[in-house]
Amino acid sequence: MKCLKLCSLAIVLLGLSLQMSAQTLQESIEARNRGAELMSNGDIEGAIAELEKCIEISKQAGTEADENRETAELAIPGLYLQKADKILDTKDYDAALKAFEEVIAVAEKYNNQDVKKKAEKPLPDIYYAIGATAFQKNDAATALKNLDLATARDADYAKAYYVKGAIYQKQQNEAQMSENYRLAVEKADLANDKKTAKSAKDALSRYFYNQGIKAMQEKRYDAAITAFGKTIEADETFSDAYYRTASCYNVKKSWDLAVTHAEQALQYKADGEKDGIYFELGNAYLGKKDSAKACEAFKQVKSDPYVANAKYQIETVLKCK
Repeated sequence: MKCLKLCSLAIVLLGLSLQMSAQTLQESIEARNRGAELMSNGDIEGAIAELEKCIEISKQAGTEADENRETAELAIPGLYLQKADKILDTKDYDAALKAFEEVIAVAEKYNNQDVKKKAEKPLPDIYYAIGATAFQKNDAATALKNLDLATARDADYAKAYYVKGAIYQKQQNEAQMSENYRLAVEKADLANDKKTAKSAKDALSRYFYNQGIKAMQEKRYDAAITAFGKTIEADETFSDAYYRTASCYNVKKSWDLAVTHAEQALQYKADGEKDGIYFELGNAYLGKKDSAKACEAFKQVKSDPYVANAKYQIETVLKCK
């Protein structure tokens, strides 16, 4: 009798278990279907909630619900990605960064490498946007932190190097400034980004050129020559740097070097803006005692403030024909 009762109880419990399993499976299907419906209606948050519920219910239901669970796990990372993309469209970059970091975490949880890769793609641009905005607000620490993250994820990100160069220039960190401006030029050239390449090249060359002018004004001609050399290293077409170098060498009576740099200045200078260069070239040839070439150079000077002095050299000193 006792055995009979135990068997009857076991049968009842088994029936209840099967009933509960069937009920749980049905709930899993219903959650999956609701998630799919919400997806089609564009309710991303609602779809995520239902599909996550489907996963939890499916785990309780056992292997019979594996298909439902796998379907939900496949869909969820993509939904998080859609949500992050929508936030990015608003240009709220701080919120977008958090959203894409969440996508990556979810993609890793469900082993979805495709979605993870797609979520990682916009990160350099987001870090750059946050960094550039921080720079505009004079928050150098935040700017550098995010720009470093941008270049860490994309080593060819020319614009990030350019802004880093500008930050270091403002901080008077010449070594870091030079390195980042040069990287900006290098990476921009590779990407055919002419605008960024020019901006970085102009910023670096102008920085050293201004140093050279200051040194000239202070009559530190060797320092000026060094600074103009760095200008030319940054931009070999910077004609005024050659011109100012020629002027320094004339002061130092290094006539041959003055001639060389004046001729290089003429090579890169636009027509109609060469009077100062020809005047320095004439002085260099005068120092070399090459009267013919000095006359030739001085005769090319057509406008103030050089023309009066050039005329004096032509008519009084050299008596050019």
